[in-house]
Parts: sequence; C-alpha cells; structure tokens
Amino acid sequence: MTVRDGWAVLDTATANAVGVRRAGDVIDAVGRRSYLHAGPQVEPGEVVGPMRGAILGALVLEGEAPDLDAAAELFDAGEVDLRPCHSASAVGAMAGVVSPSTPVVVVEAENGHKAFAPLNEGLGRALRFGANDAGVIERLRWMSVVLAPVLDDALRSMGGIDITALQAEGLRRGDECHNRNVASTAALTIRLAPRVIEHAPDSKTAAAIIEFLGGNPHSFLSFSMAGAKLVADAAHRCGTRGLVTAIAGNGRRMGIRVSGLDSWITAPAPVGDPKLFDGFTFDDACPMMGDSLVTEVIGLGAFALSAAPAISSYIGGNPSALKDYVAEMRQITRGGSSRFLIPDEEFRGTPMGIDVEAVARTGIAPVVNNGFAHRSAGIGQVGAGITRLPIEPFVAAHNALLDLGAGDWMASAGRRWGE
Repeated sequence: MTVRDGWAVLDTATANAVGVRRAGDVIDAVGRRSYLHAGPQVEPGEVVGPMRGAILGALVLEGEAPDLDAAAELFDAGEVDLRPCHSASAVGAMAGVVSPSTPVVVVEAENGHKAFAPLNEGLGRALRFGANDAGVIERLRWMSVVLAPVLDDALRSMGGIDITALQAEGLRRGDECHNRNVASTAALTIRLAPRVIEHAPDSKTAAAIIEFLGGNPHSFLSFSMAGAKLVADAAHRCGTRGLVTAIAGNGRRMGIRVSGLDSWITAPAPVGDPKLFDGFTFDDACPMMGDSLVTEVIGLGAFALSAAPAISSYIGGNPSALKDYVAEMRQITRGGSSRFLIPDEEFRGTPMGIDVEAVARTGIAPVVNNGFAHRSAGIGQVGAGITRLPIEPFVAAHNALLDLGAGDWMASAGRRWGE
C-alpha cells in the first residue's frame, strides 16, 4: 500500500443512511446502565458537569431512577458502565451520552460496515449539552417512541439516503456540515417528508415530525457525523500510516486517533475562543467535548469554513478570516477533496486528510469549530466557536510512528519533531 491509500478512501468512501433505531437494539455495547460517552475514555470520577448532567438525565429517561437525585445516587455508587462512543462504531455530539432508548441514525457502507450517531435534539437546552429537565426528557421520549420509528420506516422504504452526496451539496449551498447545516437539513427534510407522510400513523404526527426536522437547523448534523465516522473508520483500516482518523473530547482531555497506531493520544482539552450567548462568560464554558470533530477529519467543518461565510455570525470571526483558516489547513493535509468543493474558491476541494508529519513539520495545529456547554450540569449550551487544538498529540503520534518503523511512511516522513 502507498501513503495515499488512506487519503483515497477518505475521498471515495460513501455513507448511506439506512435507518433510525434504538441504540440498545443495534449497538452491542449499549444496555441497561451501560452507556456510551463522547471523547476518549473517561473514568466516573473525571466526568465533567455537562456529561454528568446527560448521564443523570439518561438514567431518568430509561426508568432507572425516578428523579435526578436518585440518578445521582446510582451514578455515584458506580452503577453505570461508561465506554467511548468511538469504541462502538458510534459518535456523539458534545457529552455524547447514548443509552438504550436513544434513537440513533444508522449509516452503512457498501461492504456492510455501520456507524451510529444520536438524533439531534436541537440547540440550547438539550441532553447532549448537559440539560436534563422535564422538558428535555419529554422531548427525548417523543423522539424515541414517535419520531424514530417513522424515520426508520421512511428511510427503509426509500432504500436509504446518500449522506456523502448531501454533504457535498451542502457545501455548494453555504453549509460546512458541522456547525452549519441549514441547507443540508432542508434537503434532508424535503427527501424524507413524502415518506414521513406515508408512514406516520396520522397527519398530525406527520406534521409534527416534519416541523421538528425542518425547524432544527442541526437535524442533518447527526447524519453528517455518522457518515464521517463511517468514512474515517474505513480510512483507518486501510493500512496507511499517519492520517488522523478521529478527533474528540470529553471535557477533560481531547484525543486523536491516527492510522498505524492502536491507542488514542491525548492532551488537556482546550476551551478555545468561544462566541458566547448573552449572559454567559468565558469561565462558564466547559473545555472541549464531543465526537463531532470527526467531520473535520474528512474535510468538512473548519476545513470547509470558506464554503459557509454565514457561520461567522454563530462561531465568531468574519468571512475573510474563515478563508485564512482553510488556506492554513491546506498546509497540513495530504490533498484536496474531489467531491467536497468550495464555490468561493473556484470549486477547489476542501483540504482533507490531516497528516501528523505535516503538523509536526510546519508547527500548524488543526483548527475545529465546535459548540460549548456550561461547565455545570443541567444548564445547556452557552456558545460556539473556533478552537485551535493542542499540537502535542500530533507531534507525539508522528514520533511514535517513527519509533515503530512505519515502512514506506517512515521513509517519506523524515525526522523526529518536538523533542
């Protein structure tokens, strides 16, 4: 294999959304009091406020506890088994907590491999941001009992939806398919609506589902994340060395997964430069959380910011600065995507395939754009912004590959850095 095999997989692998199912029915690692979380492995004593809030809310949702106080007693007694989403072919936004009744988007590759991501609840007060009041739990129950079965029937009846194609179209219409999904959500809703009407039990339910999907500008994010996870996992398996195939945070540590290495490489989770909602301060923002940064791995998100100038009103900065970020990311990737094209750059492909050797050599750490939860449980989202990742894990990964004697990759990679 050559050093471009993994990059070629990133550029050609596709993801088809084939269903929406209860996590407990399709993910072996999810069961009674066995939940998934975002980011690298976290021990119960390390769980940050918003993740704790999500876990407690999930315990109430699943009927394991009658209220949040009882849920806290269960969790503090060590009654919940926590595993990373990435270890179970899944990705979760922000806290990323996945419990048995969580409705997850199921995407599938041509070879049968699958990936999963929880359906997006909407912005603000949501379980993934640590909010867990009665309204949050009620919405999640509706999503599990009413929304998910109809969407599952709709997707099955239409033979699935090509998510990779929707991502490519989203860039042409002003999205970057991570923190801006307005056009992609509209396209997804339009495709689903006729089948939702066909499979919903009544017209009132159909109207509620279509309104929910279309009214949440991040409905597409779950599909985009699951699709990105599927493609990135395919690249990780192909044998190429030195490609970043996952970026994630748990509020304590951020970590990267790199092809050719078995373990996550971590650093303290950064806070970055959030644009905060009114009434919140920098000290309110929890350090980086979530698995949604897998979109950056495949050339979307912050690597496609110049396709989405309107996002600057949400994450800060200005359209000119967004272009500068993308130009900078071109220096640390192995090529430009042939399908994720940026209209404002004469349809040039987004930078894709983060190369740890290039990061080490140039001293340029990747940027991501991400949401921020309040540090305390139960409050929810406080803002969004652009975050420069710590460079140390990328340099460490490069040096670790040199230590392993990584064949053709080592011959082209050169010297050790950062020591």
